[in-house]
Amino acid sequence: MNVVRAAIGIAGLALLGLVLWAALTMQALHGSFLDQLAVVTTLPWGVAMLSDLYVGFLLFATLVFLTERSWLVAALWAVPVLVIGNIWAALWFVIRLPHLAKQLSKPDWPTS
Repeated sequence: MNVVRAAIGIAGLALLGLVLWAALTMQALHGSFLDQLAVVTTLPWGVAMLSDLYVGFLLFATLVFLTERSWLVAALWAVPVLVIGNIWAALWFVIRLPHLAKQLSKPDWPTS
């Protein structure tokens, strides 16, 4: 279990590194984030990848709401993923993976 948590943590840190790299790389040449996003949304694969990304965020939010005991806690974990993305999801998995594994092993999940 700790190996899986470590792998997820490393993947989350790698995503954070990519986001920082993208934010700081050659803005004078490529424009700001919004300029680049405007270009990406004109490309078919750009739209497909962004759609895939946000559907994944919604699926993650669904998993959070199904597994957290409190709706408030679930909202505090699920809503930031829409802004921060999978870096936030990786943090949730690193923290909650033991509880999640125990909960998923119950035969009556998600009704309990």
